[in-house]
Amino acid sequence: MKRNLILSLVAILGVMLMAQFSFAKKIVPPPKMYADVETEELPYKLSAAVSLSYEQNAEENSDGIRGRGLGLYFAPKFEYYDFSIRTELFYGYDLNQPSQGSDWADGVVSLLYKGWKLSAIKISPYTSVELPLSKESRENREIELVNNLGVLVALDTKDLNVPDLSLSYSVAYGYYTNKYTTRVNGEPATEYKIVQTVKAGYNFNPISVSVKFKFTSSYSYEDVVRSGFFLQENISYEVNDTLGFSLYHYNAAPFLKDATYENNLQTYDRETSTVGVSTDLSF
Repeated sequence: MKRNLILSLVAILGVMLMAQFSFAKKIVPPPKMYADVETEELPYKLSAAVSLSYEQNAEENSDGIRGRGLGLYFAPKFEYYDFSIRTELFYGYDLNQPSQGSDWADGVVSLLYKGWKLSAIKISPYTSVELPLSKESRENREIELVNNLGVLVALDTKDLNVPDLSLSYSVAYGYYTNKYTTRVNGEPATEYKIVQTVKAGYNFNPISVSVKFKFTSSYSYEDVVRSGFFLQENISYEVNDTLGFSLYHYNAAPFLKDATYENNLQTYDRETSTVGVSTDLSF
């Protein structure tokens, strides 16, 4: 009798241990099957650049005036796979004549394709639309829209083992849609333009330097050609991934002098050179 009772208790205890072991195995949480999904890179990205600047003419001009102003630059960007859409807006506040000189610059909305690589050269086609937000474009030039089609050629400096160097060239053709073939002031309106831009820079981390040169040739309905240039030198200090500061100088002027038609291309000019400082934010 005792023997049967002991055997029965041993059997019950064994069943309980097996049941407990089985139950413990069932309540172990399953592996997280969504771990890879959480760490997977998303096909899109949102970012923005904001810059607050103060600018003034490098010297007083021949009329004894030194222009001064504040600027707000805003550029949101949306990237989706190999495409990116960028909008650029700028508002300038004239400190000398706020009511007359303050104005928006013409806005730009651009679409860029990532492009193709040929050895260490990257080729990216792009298109953009210029919006006539400025008073000059709306009231005097009476522009409705400017459609641009261009290509960007950049050197992939990582392949050349100089990742801190940047160098690019772009050329774009822009076609104007105007209300009239002449401007309000009687001058012939621009029908199309060709813009060439060269950029070069080097990053010393956290300080970087860059140079930008843009040459624009505008052709009117009456075959009048106007040429202008924009030359900028920039020194930037990056505090972190979000905040930075810049000191810059630029000269923007017609390529030929009005009276003598001599070459007007120069880095510095008393009448047109501008210096500025800016606080740059990236999100």
